[in-house]
Amino acid sequence: MEKFKKKINRRILLLAALLLIGVAMSIYDVFFASEELKNSYYWGLQAGSLTGLQLVAVFAIIRLSIIRRDETKLREQYNKENDERLKAIRAKAGMPILMITSLGMFVTAIVAGYFNDTVFFTLIIAAAAQLLIGAVIKVVNLKRM
Repeated sequence: MEKFKKKINRRILLLAALLLIGVAMSIYDVFFASEELKNSYYWGLQAGSLTGLQLVAVFAIIRLSIIRRDETKLREQYNKENDERLKAIRAKAGMPILMITSLGMFVTAIVAGYFNDTVFFTLIIAAAAQLLIGAVIKVVNLKRM
């Protein structure tokens, strides 16, 4: 269980680093970004995504800190993460690679948005469709298995 506790500690550190990067980017966005950039609709997507990412990181850090302190919750989390049924369902839904490709498409869309509106909207819609299809497959397999 100590090995899993170290894994939880690593996750907390990575989330804290992600949160600090997000705060630094938010400070830049508020104080140093040009007015032209602030008036674009890409700005809204970036600011909203950054805020959402920061909130998710904060709640994940809180949740993991609570799990780390309680031995019963730590054991439950360990069992949940190592459940072979859930691993099979995630694999059937293509979740590990689907999340990575969707995140890559989302980041690429934000960068491409400054150059071409069509590419921006196409990548955002494609990433959302990928995630939606993966979620539907996961829910169907959860009901079936």
